[in-house]
Amino acid sequence: MELRHLRYFVAVADHGGISHAAERLRIAQPAVSRQIRDLEAELGVDLLSREGRRVVLTDAGRAFADRARAVLAASNDAVEEARRIDKGEAGRLRIGLLESASWAGHLPRALSRYARAYPNVRMDVLPMGSVDQINALLAGEIDAGFVYRQDNILEEALSVLPLRVDDIVLAASVDLDFEKDGPLDLADIDGLPIVTFPRSVAPAYYDALFGALADIGFDPLVVQEAENETTILSLVSAGVGCAFVNSENMQRPPRHVQFRKINGLSVPIEFLFVTRKSPGGLTLRLKEIVRDLDA
Repeated sequence: MELRHLRYFVAVADHGGISHAAERLRIAQPAVSRQIRDLEAELGVDLLSREGRRVVLTDAGRAFADRARAVLAASNDAVEEARRIDKGEAGRLRIGLLESASWAGHLPRALSRYARAYPNVRMDVLPMGSVDQINALLAGEIDAGFVYRQDNILEEALSVLPLRVDDIVLAASVDLDFEKDGPLDLADIDGLPIVTFPRSVAPAYYDALFGALADIGFDPLVVQEAENETTILSLVSAGVGCAFVNSENMQRPPRHVQFRKINGLSVPIEFLFVTRKSPGGLTLRLKEIVRDLDA
């Protein structure tokens, strides 16, 4: 059974006969008759009762006509919705959000432009870490993500747009007096209690950070772990310890936290916009906006 069978039958039901239906459909009357016979044969029931040159709906035909109208209406709605989504006039876009990078730069600017350009598209913004975003993209659970490069990025499955390179800084309570301004030396931070994140959250970044700390001779005294930098900064603000965090956090300095660079310590962190290799139209429009921001 195909949609044309339903369209022909509904036309017969709505216009009171095969000849009138053929006129409305602008096709030959025998073609309509043949499609109705094929439909009845497939269903195994009579939909029309033929009374001389007239046809009337059987009880089964009236019931089938009601359902067929609903199917055709749903089909038309689906076509219209697909066209509106393709034009960016409707739909839903699922975007992974990395909180430490959401206060300034590409991410908030891109979302703001997209919302203005496509006000009828619903943006579901989902806070999650870089590793989780990449896994969600690969699983089809989100459409796009703003992430820091991780080991689980599969270049053959994902489209990767580099945006910038960030670095790390030391976050410390404002109550901690280093007795100097500007960058700190190893001697200034030696022995400080450290708050950090479990390696499972971002293995590549974790290894790079602790490798860089070892290179300058710093042996971290880890007193607390937390899953994300928002929680880490809360612990720093409370005086639990210091933390090495993404420099992007300086865009949203908590009231009781100071940020200081450490001489000789650098962990470049590549910030990326990622989608699947063959994204949908809504995602492509977001990608165009992100690319235009760089241009």
